[in-house]
Amino acid sequence: MSQATSFAATAGTLVVASARANASSSCSTTRSSQLGSSFFDRRLKIRQVTKGSLAKGSQREVTAVRAMDSFLGMLGLGSHGPANFDPADVAIAQGPDDDKPVSGCEFACFGAGCFWGVELAYQRVPGVYKTEVGYTQGQMHMPTYEAVCSGMTGHSEVVRVQYNPAEVSYETLLGVFWDRHDPTTLNRQGGDVGTQYRSGIYTYTPEQERIAKQSLENHQRSLNRKIVTEILPAKKFYRAENYHQQYLAKGGRMGFKQSAEKGCKDPIRCYG
Repeated sequence: MSQATSFAATAGTLVVASARANASSSCSTTRSSQLGSSFFDRRLKIRQVTKGSLAKGSQREVTAVRAMDSFLGMLGLGSHGPANFDPADVAIAQGPDDDKPVSGCEFACFGAGCFWGVELAYQRVPGVYKTEVGYTQGQMHMPTYEAVCSGMTGHSEVVRVQYNPAEVSYETLLGVFWDRHDPTTLNRQGGDVGTQYRSGIYTYTPEQERIAKQSLENHQRSLNRKIVTEILPAKKFYRAENYHQQYLAKGGRMGFKQSAEKGCKDPIRCYG
């Protein structure tokens, strides 16, 4: 038996075991949804273990589900290939972000790993009037956090800011973006692994695109490794669940509030 066949058989066993363990859950009509239902839950548990939300995490389960993720990717169902979604829903999700900023402000959108810490960094920037965390660039209409964490929807965790260009420049916002994460790691920031954590700048105008590309070229000169940040037009933005909004400023899981005061330079501690 080849290594690939052995791996597929092992991962296939994991899929079957997962399906049996979740037999009491609602039935689905397609194989992808049957796998996806339990898979979403288990991927979320991995996220919780990584973030420290669980007092004790089973490393064996984490390893097993990651193997399952790879196997589903081979089938075109995991993070390496999106599941089959309704074409009409895909058209909406892949359409432009048609929301409107408040008068006098413009949108900017950034993906730089877990959106909790990124949002707090932008909350502190003078000239930024509103921040929201959410999901964009994916295939699923109205995605949930659990679905995005599965890696099957193609979405990126992002922060969308509304800023007044008379008070803060787009270049300054890009500076925060580069400072906040490592743009040379593909689909990963620290312990957070998955395509939803990819580095991305999502633009609203040709001018933003031009400035972003120039900023990337300039930042690349200061790094030894290649930047993997994607620069793409912003697609439909889906606001994340309320408990994710201003998460660290509100105290997070431990109730330790971190300052969102404009100009604050306190270190940002991102915890679940």
